[in-house]
Amino acid sequence: MIPKYDIVILGAGLIGSSIAYHLSQAAKKENHRFGVAVLDVDLEGRYSASELNAGGARAEWWQSVNIELSKATLSFLAKDPVQFGFRQKGYLWLYDAKGWQDYLLHKDLYRRHELSIEELSPKEVQRRAPFLDRLQGVYAATFSPSDGLFNPNLLKQFFRSEAKKENVQFMDGARVIEIETSAKNVGVQYQDLMSERGHPNPDHVFQILSQKNGTFHYPTKKINTDMLINAAGVWSSALASLYGHEVVCLPVRRQISLFDCQGLDLSPYGMIVDTSGLYVHAEGDHILGGFAIPQEPVGFNFQYDGDLFFEEQIWPRFYERVSRAQALKHLKGWAGLYSVTKDRSGILGQVKGEPRIYEAHSFTGRGAMQSYGVGLAVSELVLKGKAICMDITSLHPDRFRKPHGKLLYEGMHI
Repeated sequence: MIPKYDIVILGAGLIGSSIAYHLSQAAKKENHRFGVAVLDVDLEGRYSASELNAGGARAEWWQSVNIELSKATLSFLAKDPVQFGFRQKGYLWLYDAKGWQDYLLHKDLYRRHELSIEELSPKEVQRRAPFLDRLQGVYAATFSPSDGLFNPNLLKQFFRSEAKKENVQFMDGARVIEIETSAKNVGVQYQDLMSERGHPNPDHVFQILSQKNGTFHYPTKKINTDMLINAAGVWSSALASLYGHEVVCLPVRRQISLFDCQGLDLSPYGMIVDTSGLYVHAEGDHILGGFAIPQEPVGFNFQYDGDLFFEEQIWPRFYERVSRAQALKHLKGWAGLYSVTKDRSGILGQVKGEPRIYEAHSFTGRGAMQSYGVGLAVSELVLKGKAICMDITSLHPDRFRKPHGKLLYEGMHI
């Protein structure tokens, strides 16, 4: 007999785990049990954006829905900062003259959403952060004290552990290969990659998630569900094609370096974002630095370019602001993927023509910091037919298909 669930979630990263958590809490509150399963090729998430991001959380965005989704997560993190490794030390954002004009254009938006933002002159920046002793080209800056840094893995594990208490099942090594929709249910067929050692073969996981050609002979299983939620991040497009929905979300590599600067301790500070797009923050006893290469080609590339990336992209931009950065020690780095949409805002809502299928993915680098808000909104949408916590209709996946669909261009991504 084919196992049947009320809700199946594809993808167990922060978004999928958050949805599972909120569904479980809704069931607990209503004293109503329903079956929820979460499928993922690799629950460890070795190539997931949930594990490979910089760990920042902020509410300053150009679109109202992005602000509210991030605010919801920030509020949740602030309730138990120790449990989630939340360091509420703010974002210091440096602007050139053009960037400052963009900020001023959105100042009323920030005020309407009651964001706490301090405006700083270059001299005030130097008083707060004396190590930033080269501010040529910096016109002004902002500091948002409610923002900060957190540990995405701790948040993800919290979501999962709480969901499991309410009998949510997390299925590791589940590679979805077919999705069938009908008036009665949605059928999900998947390969079971689990080995005798109790975990998927890491080489096979890498080949699958890198979208490399290869044939894998594993047993096939099937489950049925009343509702299906596609929360597979950068792999959502491939899964959407299985139920006949075209989704344009492109995999774009982002690289991060870890390095030391002798005598410089950034632990008193939160995230610092430069006019060049470089961002840095303390990471343990070291410094984490990231930069998005504008000409980065689309593709499932998890390769970190090592010294080449650090010496060409990170070091010169950091030295441009910090004179003591003449000599830095590059330690290591890593690469992950953004799932980038046409307007750089996420996809969230019911699939047109498929009343049993929902999508929640492609937040273009904001998935971690919006995960709590997204999970809450999706759980309400699925269980109540509408998101009560906030208006998410502007993120509907159909906005890219309509001739006059309103796109939500987001310019504050880094």
